[in-house]
Amino acid sequence: MLERFIDELKGTGFRNDEFTLHLDDIREGRLRGQVYVDLCLKRKEKKRLMRLSLYEGNEPHYKPWIELFSIKPVLQFDDLTFHYFGSEIEKTLFDVSESLLDEGGRVFVEYRSDQESKKELSKGVPESCSRLGYELFKRDFTWFKDWYFAEGFYEGGQKLQAEKAIDEVHRKKHLANIEKDVNEMLEKDDVDDKIKERAYKVLKSIEK
Repeated sequence: MLERFIDELKGTGFRNDEFTLHLDDIREGRLRGQVYVDLCLKRKEKKRLMRLSLYEGNEPHYKPWIELFSIKPVLQFDDLTFHYFGSEIEKTLFDVSESLLDEGGRVFVEYRSDQESKKELSKGVPESCSRLGYELFKRDFTWFKDWYFAEGFYEGGQKLQAEKAIDEVHRKKHLANIEKDVNEMLEKDDVDDKIKERAYKVLKSIEK
């Protein structure tokens, strides 16, 4: 998957006058077909932005996944400050994940440094209406699990798991569950305007 990831990253046409993206320190993971890699930004000097885990899967039993973790929300380059969350680089990585993962594929995104998503998820906002979850929902991920508490040694920090449905039947079930959760949230009186705006966009997307 690493070669495909690199090809897809190049194929997005991502351009940034300030930075270039580099994949460094490639090493094998705990599972066969898994690799860990550092994603770095370079602007005169090179700094690590996050780590990635890419897993090829083992069909038909295990689907491929992509994990983004140890994310640094802010990187300082001389007189320029880069903010990752909400950036074009974040969107590019989500676009690449969407392109690489077929039905049943999953992505894990650590959010402990994403204060907006962390606050929203901790308050019980439906995953699809959180800042992070909405970005993944827009890319056809329809099933979510909030790993707020790690259940074992290897799970790492707080992360949001998002999966594509394995078929249209499951996709409709996922969307029905999302619709139910979103409508229940909108019945409350204290919903933040930004979250409410995402919620209506989610519902409009489901109606199509």
